[in-house]
Amino acid sequence: MQILHIEWKWNVPNVLSLVRIALIPVFMVLYMTYHDEWAFLALALSGLTDMLDGVIARRFNQITDCGKLLDPLSDKLTQVAVVVALTTRYTELLPLAILCFAKELCQAVGGILLLRRRCAVRGSKWFGKLSTVVFYTCMLAMVLFPNMNLVTEGILIGLAGGCMLLAFFGYLRMYIHIRREAEDTTRAPETDPAEPV
Repeated sequence: MQILHIEWKWNVPNVLSLVRIALIPVFMVLYMTYHDEWAFLALALSGLTDMLDGVIARRFNQITDCGKLLDPLSDKLTQVAVVVALTTRYTELLPLAILCFAKELCQAVGGILLLRRRCAVRGSKWFGKLSTVVFYTCMLAMVLFPNMNLVTEGILIGLAGGCMLLAFFGYLRMYIHIRREAEDTTRAPETDPAEPV
């Protein structure tokens, strides 16, 4: 089976990414019904699967184009869902929710455009992984300690937002570079000019 010219591969890392997607509604229901400890565990499990799928893919040589697409997709869906859920209690999270949604939408559109041009699938970069780790850490803290003081809350929101911006501009720069490479390849002549006799 192929999706956007990417062949689907059943392996442990890809299944873990699917588990992470399946945990999104579980977290949402638990958090919205004020089962905070269980919501924390669901989100922590989600973060653990995110860590494990990368480790297993590299350790056992199970890196695939499908995984390069599925892993960041599950991250994006999780981050948007978590920040939207937390905004129902923390109205001050609204700017972060807007930033998160705008960032993930732009990256998703950019990724689809590159895939339609049959550009090579690139894996997550260090700034994307850093943003994900910081996001999970900050959101886990806000789920587990709902009565934290405003200063700590502001610091967590600022850290998550700052890392999101870092990741956004890092991927934007990468997108522009890949797009230029693709255009240069398209413009290049298919045959070399005749050599002088």
